[in-house]
Amino acid sequence: MKSAKIVPFIFLFILFSLTLLEVPAMENEAADVSWFRSFVDEDPESAYNYAASISRISLNTSLSHYSFRVGGSPGEYFVYRYIESLLNKWNISTHTEEFSFINWDIFGEPNITIMWGNSNETYRIYPEHYTFGTPIEGLKANICHLPLPKHYSRNPLPEDIAIRWNKTNVNGKIVLIGREVLFNENWAIQFLNKILIEKPSGILYSWATEEYKEYPFFHSSTGGRRIQVYKDYMLPVAWVEKSLTNKLIQELESNKSIIGVLKIPINENEGVVRNIIATIPGIDTSKEILVTAHYDSVMASGLSDNGAGVAGVLEIAWAFSKAYREGIFKPHVNITFVFFTSEEAGLVGSAKYVELHKAKIDNIIAVINLDSIGSLEMSVSVDEIGILAPSTKECIYLHDLINSIAESMEIKTSVFSDMIHSDDSTFANPSVVKSLIENWWGIEVDIGDVSQRPAVMICSAPLFPWEREDYRGWIHTPYDNVTSTEIYDWVNPSRLETHIKVAGLTILKLLELFKEESREEQRQNTWLTFGVLTAVCGSMLIIVLVKKRLSIGK
Repeated sequence: MKSAKIVPFIFLFILFSLTLLEVPAMENEAADVSWFRSFVDEDPESAYNYAASISRISLNTSLSHYSFRVGGSPGEYFVYRYIESLLNKWNISTHTEEFSFINWDIFGEPNITIMWGNSNETYRIYPEHYTFGTPIEGLKANICHLPLPKHYSRNPLPEDIAIRWNKTNVNGKIVLIGREVLFNENWAIQFLNKILIEKPSGILYSWATEEYKEYPFFHSSTGGRRIQVYKDYMLPVAWVEKSLTNKLIQELESNKSIIGVLKIPINENEGVVRNIIATIPGIDTSKEILVTAHYDSVMASGLSDNGAGVAGVLEIAWAFSKAYREGIFKPHVNITFVFFTSEEAGLVGSAKYVELHKAKIDNIIAVINLDSIGSLEMSVSVDEIGILAPSTKECIYLHDLINSIAESMEIKTSVFSDMIHSDDSTFANPSVVKSLIENWWGIEVDIGDVSQRPAVMICSAPLFPWEREDYRGWIHTPYDNVTSTEIYDWVNPSRLETHIKVAGLTILKLLELFKEESREEQRQNTWLTFGVLTAVCGSMLIIVLVKKRLSIGK
């Protein structure tokens, strides 16, 4: 009797398993994206506040000392902690991937003491990105000046200035020179050959020409050591204020001897740096879209570059995780948010990420990298590779997709094409990035054989002060900060949120393009589950029937 009662339950179990064959309608079946817009609009200044917080940490000398948030610095570490705390607060699955790279900390205020005859005066200076340091007691040397033409051009140095250069021996001296010297190939070759032969003790930058002298300091990525002779001689390199520059030149033009004591106290060694990874699981977990930004900076507070990009990824991660937790939306494939370290060091963080994940690199559908958004006009890099989406059976290029979404929102965009610009370049051109890092740092990154992936950078223009007259860009300068939002309309909250919306809607469109494939994956999993359940139930039924027959035989 007991075994007979089990039979109806087995049939009910099989009937229940049959219902699994009906693939449930997904919450985003109608491709409704209104939830994303409303989430982003919920607090119109949230993203800007994230960027501002990152900028303020970078300027807080009690945390960051005098190295802002350069990769491997204390400031970068505290920004890492800030990002991680937000992701944990939102209950997003997060982990950190560590690797060894330079740890670099300017632990005391950089300055130069000038000896004017019988008097001494000390001035604040502004070291270049990853410059070499000086002894704790300072580097004492005579100061000399290599002049540039009054106006910037692409021409060789005029004869009178070339003669003055030849008469000025820079051996063992601190050289004062206009930063524009490195913008003109002819000037740069002559300058670098001169210091290679004569070996100065340090370099002081200013702006020298009429075209550049009103701009703020400009810090190049790895500007303190990307030039080979700077590395060979371990030269300390720093910017000096315009007022001090003028005073020094005036004194030197009067044939007066000036001695300077240059102090850039740096602790440098090899240590740990970190990429931060957060994931929202999709229906098909074998594929993923990467949404990325770098959180390090050059020697500036980096509101736009790249506090704004980090803020954009944080805002998108918050919106998608909220929708996921509330059952509003589940992505068709994984969405992986990555915050890279050491982008300004030459894309080192993203290269290490690719190296670690190279076995699964083909699972990446697309990379959307946010870098320096929030300026006047949105801009996007060209995707040379394209995506073959199962729902369209044709190649789709990410920049076209982004531009069409921006156009539907009546947002003006521009497109640019260059091989290396930000962390998306590591996915689109891994072998080129490998060469870059090995040339700059002499370290091996095993990504030369990695297949290219569709990747773009969403940024904004202008980025640099000299790009246009009516609206300046301020990245890599001291003006890339919160104060410039009010003074120069730099990275205002409204534009920032608009650029973030375009990025988020692009992700949603990509997910929609891969919907059918993820549903097919779900169907296959359902059939597999059904097959297992049927086999189990069938076995149970056979056992019951056999037991019943045996009991009858008794």
